[in-house]
Amino acid sequence: MTATKGAKRQAELLDAAERVLTTRGNANAALRDFAAEAGVRIGHLQHYFPTRADLIRAVLDRALRRSLERLSAVIGMDPDGDGNRTLTRADTERLLEVLLAEQDDPGCVRLFMEIWAIAASDEQIAAVLREFYGKYVGHVAELVACAQPQLPESRRTALAETVMSLIEGASVVRSDIGVGRSAEGHCEIVRTALALIHGA
Repeated sequence: MTATKGAKRQAELLDAAERVLTTRGNANAALRDFAAEAGVRIGHLQHYFPTRADLIRAVLDRALRRSLERLSAVIGMDPDGDGNRTLTRADTERLLEVLLAEQDDPGCVRLFMEIWAIAASDEQIAAVLREFYGKYVGHVAELVACAQPQLPESRRTALAETVMSLIEGASVVRSDIGVGRSAEGHCEIVRTALALIHGA
């Protein structure tokens, strides 16, 4: 099998995993459930993703990569970081709008809710989730560094964690499960995040 076919097959398997997590709400899904959704034998799935943790890691890595690509497209920034760039408030506002739009996507919210539910009873998945959020914090901290290069790394990280908490919390509060989205609330989230990233 060529590398292209292998990559295509992996993408199909990840698509199937996302469907199981977002449409069935099955926090107890096992590899056999993901394999059945993809229409393959469990051994075929395990060729690419030996454990459920490996599969969830790949789903999260792909979600993060997609988000970074959307963000980089907005301001022309390298998705792998561009620490020497100056980030303007206008750049940051555009980035925040992209992030909040992701949080408004019911499929995206459901995917993360289901992975959180799995992580609550599976330490391997919890470790994968911590790894994912560690990467996410690192990317946001790089943006803070572009806006406030004088800050020490520990402060940039703390601000990144706070911005992430604000954005991630928005996904629940603004969802159909929460109170819903309001224009005033949206503006306040953006204003608060801008103040954190750029300094009041």
